[in-house]
Amino acid sequence: MPMSSRLHDHLARAYVAAMIAAGACLLVVLLAHQGGYVTEYAPPAIMALAIGVVFGEVFPVKLGPDKGEVAPSTTFAFALLLTAGVSIAVLAQAIACLVADVRDGKPAVRTAFNAAQYTVALWLASLVLAAAGHTSLPAHFGVSDIAVLGLAGLVFFVFNAAAVTTAVALHSGIPLRSVINSDLTFHAGTEAILLGLAPLAVLALDYSPALLPLVVLPLLAINRAGKHAVLNERLALHDTLTDLPNRVLFRDRASLAITAGERHGRGVSLMLIDLDRFKEINDALGHHVGDEVLRNVAARMRSTLREVDTVARLGGDEFAVLLDAGSGDPGLVAEKLRVAVSRPMEVRGIPLLVGASIGIASSPDDGDDVETLMQRADVAMYQAKTSEDGVRAYAIDRDDSSVARLTMAAALRRAIDDDAIEVHFQPQFDARTGTVSGVEALARWQHDGDWIAPDEFIPVAEQTGLIVPLTDRVLQVTARELARWLASGVEITAAVNLSARSLIRGSLPDRVAEICRSWDIPPQALILEITETMVAADPRTTVDVIERLAALGTPIAIDDFGTGLSSLEVLRSLPLSMLKLDRGFVTGMGGDVRDQAIIASTIALGHRLGLRVVAEGVETAEVRAQLSLMGCDTIQGFLLGEPAPAGEIARLHARCAAEASDARRHSA
Repeated sequence: MPMSSRLHDHLARAYVAAMIAAGACLLVVLLAHQGGYVTEYAPPAIMALAIGVVFGEVFPVKLGPDKGEVAPSTTFAFALLLTAGVSIAVLAQAIACLVADVRDGKPAVRTAFNAAQYTVALWLASLVLAAAGHTSLPAHFGVSDIAVLGLAGLVFFVFNAAAVTTAVALHSGIPLRSVINSDLTFHAGTEAILLGLAPLAVLALDYSPALLPLVVLPLLAINRAGKHAVLNERLALHDTLTDLPNRVLFRDRASLAITAGERHGRGVSLMLIDLDRFKEINDALGHHVGDEVLRNVAARMRSTLREVDTVARLGGDEFAVLLDAGSGDPGLVAEKLRVAVSRPMEVRGIPLLVGASIGIASSPDDGDDVETLMQRADVAMYQAKTSEDGVRAYAIDRDDSSVARLTMAAALRRAIDDDAIEVHFQPQFDARTGTVSGVEALARWQHDGDWIAPDEFIPVAEQTGLIVPLTDRVLQVTARELARWLASGVEITAAVNLSARSLIRGSLPDRVAEICRSWDIPPQALILEITETMVAADPRTTVDVIERLAALGTPIAIDDFGTGLSSLEVLRSLPLSMLKLDRGFVTGMGGDVRDQAIIASTIALGHRLGLRVVAEGVETAEVRAQLSLMGCDTIQGFLLGEPAPAGEIARLHARCAAEASDARRHSA
């Protein structure tokens, strides 16, 4: 244990011992002297106030988790101070603390500390009263007495608050300013009301002891207000579906844990958990089933973790876990969580399976504040999605959000804004005639004199949301070049790959229609390519957008066919015009009869459904010949032509057309 931690523990123990000793000595002295006040109230009246002290301590107003409580015993203890003197008041309060703490099973040291702090606080308040001349009763309070009573009450409250917060700060290692929570105003206001009721209790007792029960009514109102405050706070800080802490409360607890860990020389581990396959369940079976899945997952996480750990729902299907320093190896805990979440569950008679991807970040190695730890746990979580075991701890050498990557994102944004993104076009050939029948538009970026590979800047665009304006840029340039080709007599089509972010935007069909109108090109000339995984990610939104695009007359092509989760369902349910064979199957055709069988069957299926079939990745003459024999409609690949600027496409189209014409003449 580091020296700072041992020092804090020694200081905390010494502080508590000193408070207990001071309170005990003061209680003995006060009871021995029985001095100060000469009361005219009968013992039954004094006993009634003493009973009120005990009941008020046993039934405090709870202010919520980690917010403490307010005890109505304050009213009756202060009334005893005014009527029977400080000795009776501290004795009644000490007995009340003993009864309440024994009932709650609190340690003896805590009981002694509570009794001691109340003893000192009441004694200090009595000094204020004595200094103002309040030495005899009955006391008929006038306007001049209000200031004195207010000062005595203030001294009582300030000492109590200071005593408790100092003890908590020393024990936890959290700075004193952090222990004083944001509800201090509520605490002070409630204590002011409780202390203000004490003179009313004395006046009621002076007039007729039978009126004393009326003082209980405002106390009940305070209790009710406290319960409402607890309920409102819980609603504000907890997820209503799972009853777990929400993002706000999680961040608050994580911040306090990090601060305490720094003081005690121990780290804090933070996990972010994203559910796998939840979106498909939610979309296919409805939100009512999805909500039940989330509740089941929350219960499993709670039962797997220790009580000192915190599990929270951040929103959607994302959860977070804050591990206590004594909870063991974070990697082992994460694996237990993943196994617990992945167990089969049955919801409304439907057997379901969900998985979990878990990212871990720990202080101080991965960061010393909540924002940094959450950001790095998020990076690790996305890495976990592609790992075999679904769990990853943050490692800086695997962090894609490096400074260089962020710099690239900024440069890419400027390039898009400045129309500096170029579009090259890979030619597509009619498999029967060998002529150029279309092109595929591909974004190209030259930065500081170097060409940046698409597999470097496209993922950055996806992560930052720049893929949307980037796709719009490609659509604009493609439409412009299509207009030029068509005007010069070059009858071809152009395909543009849509991103998932673009596809879920309801405004996309209107944007495509606007671009086609502005460049005066027929929508049939602009082919939009999507993938099966895009549709599976959000079928409700994407199907609607695809149907609206098809209604414009824009052909829809399914790209990388055969790699998704629901290929046949996609073919059956979407208004498709074209099917693009996955590159992996095409390139494997040369030496794998299974790939040949898959390609032949897919081409036949596409034709039976009325779809044109495109094969990409044609790199050998053997594969080209096989595709032609199988009846493939269109082919593209490096064997036939690499992506090139728009100006070269017209020349290539003219050359291929001339060669095809010559071939026809020779064959004739």
